[in-house]
Amino acid sequence: MRRALIALVLAAALVLGGFAAYVYLYEGELDVRVMDAVGDWAHVDVTFTDVWAHEAGKADDVGWHNVTLARTTVDLASLVNISELLANARFAPGKYTQIRIVVSSATGQLANGTTITFSVPSGELKTTTTFEIRSGSTTTLTVDIDLSRSIVMASGTWTFTPVLGHITVA
Repeated sequence: MRRALIALVLAAALVLGGFAAYVYLYEGELDVRVMDAVGDWAHVDVTFTDVWAHEAGKADDVGWHNVTLARTTVDLASLVNISELLANARFAPGKYTQIRIVVSSATGQLANGTTITFSVPSGELKTTTTFEIRSGSTTTLTVDIDLSRSIVMASGTWTFTPVLGHITVA
């Protein structure tokens, strides 16, 4: 009886170990990072609600994979010459054609201390940068959100519409 129990435990460990190896060796990892260049703002806190990656060869209404948010609010003005992890997920290897990042709100503080609450009329940021996820490795997309073009003051109203600077794939 004891031998049967030991054999059962060993078989279960072998199955679980094989599954874990499959997940971590077959799948690849995607990190989405955000950054910004030097600007006039002391702080620009942007709240993100979703990050999605689109699989190549799939129709626009299917093939979207959710990238889990690591943080929901990021101070983009503090990310000069550095980046911060926004979202991360494990996906099947293959080519991906697009990232969508959704912004729900943003607030800022000017260098003089004035606090601004931005209206966010269109909070969806889309990239068309193709990237590949490889088995057992991490693909990192660093997305520069250009605050100098994303923030506009018109008719006494501040708006934040995210505009891409450049994207780096590593």
